Amino acid sequence: MKLKTLQNSKKSKAVYNYNALATNLLMNYTIFKTGDDWEKLLHKVFNENVKVKDTVWFHKTVKTNYEKCKSFDKGDMNWYSNNCDVKPGKEVGRYSFYANRYDYLRIGKRILDDWNNDTCVGKYIKIIYEQRINKNRKGYNTQSASQYSKKYGGQFHFDIKGLTKKSILAMDGFGGQQVIVDFDTGRIIVVHSLDRHYNWKKIVHKKLKQK
Repeated sequence: MKLKTLQNSKKSKAVYNYNALATNLLMNYTIFKTGDDWEKLLHKVFNENVKVKDTVWFHKTVKTNYEKCKSFDKGDMNWYSNNCDVKPGKEVGRYSFYANRYDYLRIGKRILDDWNNDTCVGKYIKIIYEQRINKNRKGYNTQSASQYSKKYGGQFHFDIKGLTKKSILAMDGFGGQQVIVDFDTGRIIVVHSLDRHYNWKKIVHKKLKQK
């Protein structure tokens, strides 16, 4: 912020730009601040609050730095270990997490309960819902909630096309996984899939339109 080129800059309007940068920053900052209590935090959130029945785990990557290598034209990792000075690996956390389909439903139920009871989490969700921004899409497809919604906030998708009068929160994951919470009807839909080869409009959107 001290760069001269930024001194006369002005704050821009809210612009939709889907990326995981902010979430990864928050994830790793939380890991840094909790330190040895990281597992305790996960236990409090998922076991005590959500009451999951199975294991829920986050993806961590251990990055190893190879320095002072004799050459960089080899693809064999064993070669790197034998010919380079290896610095200790560091763990980098990812925002993505894994759970079974029933525990995803329990997570959705917890979100619904927080919304209805104005808990700290519920108030946060309502704030990002109120502050959601337009995606300004020129076109839509029916592949998933993220592709068929008009607004976005806090890594959640809102205002699903054809259902914009309803308060619906949607999460869209890898391989077409979906967790969708309809706050108006109390309906929760979870799609636990490995790929997107399914009719999202038929099995999700059609159900959300039902009263």
